[in-house]
Amino acid sequence: MNYRINATRAIAKRKIFETLISPGFYIAISIGLFLGYFLINGFVSSIDSSGLNYSLNSVYELIARFLSGTFGETFVVKLFSEGPFLFALYVSFIPFLFYLAISSVFKFGFEKKVGAIELIAYGPADGTAYVLASFVKDFFFTVIYLLILLVFFFVSALINNLVLGPMFFYSLLLIIFLSIAFFAYGIIASILTDNAASGIALFLGIALFFIIVKMGSFAIVSGYVVSLSNVFAWIVKWFSPLFYWSLGLSAIGYGNVGLYLISMLLNILLTVALLIISHFVLKVRGVRV
Repeated sequence: MNYRINATRAIAKRKIFETLISPGFYIAISIGLFLGYFLINGFVSSIDSSGLNYSLNSVYELIARFLSGTFGETFVVKLFSEGPFLFALYVSFIPFLFYLAISSVFKFGFEKKVGAIELIAYGPADGTAYVLASFVKDFFFTVIYLLILLVFFFVSALINNLVLGPMFFYSLLLIIFLSIAFFAYGIIASILTDNAASGIALFLGIALFFIIVKMGSFAIVSGYVVSLSNVFAWIVKWFSPLFYWSLGLSAIGYGNVGLYLISMLLNILLTVALLIISHFVLKVRGVRV
């Protein structure tokens, strides 16, 4: 066990360094910050003497209409009740989340294809140490980027005379635990496939599947459709990081701190279960294509 921890630490340091010198890392950060700035600026321009007026900004008017039509007016009111920062937080974070996950899946598939991981496994390491190092790297940069977003939104709030509400800070913490579960699914997608392209396709398919199911549970439907949707969502939710994330958000709304903490714990347990499954699948499949 000690050799695996040491190997994971050594490989993770190398992966962190490789990410820091990668242009894609800074491009993903820039895209996220630009989206955040764009949404905050649009929100400020939508405020008049009577309050928030979506019609003053064409982009926000389009966003409000889409969200209201899909999830209902109450959802939109809650989303923007503390200003633009909650919405901007998720929109700014999504590109970076997928950048980290997809780059890790791609690198695992590519290095497995060329035999690099097999070479590492002949030394004082194994495939499990390699995927754990990728997981540690992704977790490290997730925390770093969220700190960057925190500073960025705090400065933006000061400049525009706005305030970061409590929902923003609660969500900031929830995102960490949501992310690690998606990273674990990325690892499983990498292990189950033989090349980078199929690994990325499988991971995106898993992510899209959970997103569609979650959106379906929020969407305004009725009759037989809603009954079928609820049954399907009830089965899938136990494997979905988005379910535990939404559970945490609901707990915040109800002021239930215990349930909020439980939601994060459940995402941790899901992540651990996925990593354990990955370990055994990797032992069976090996690191050779």
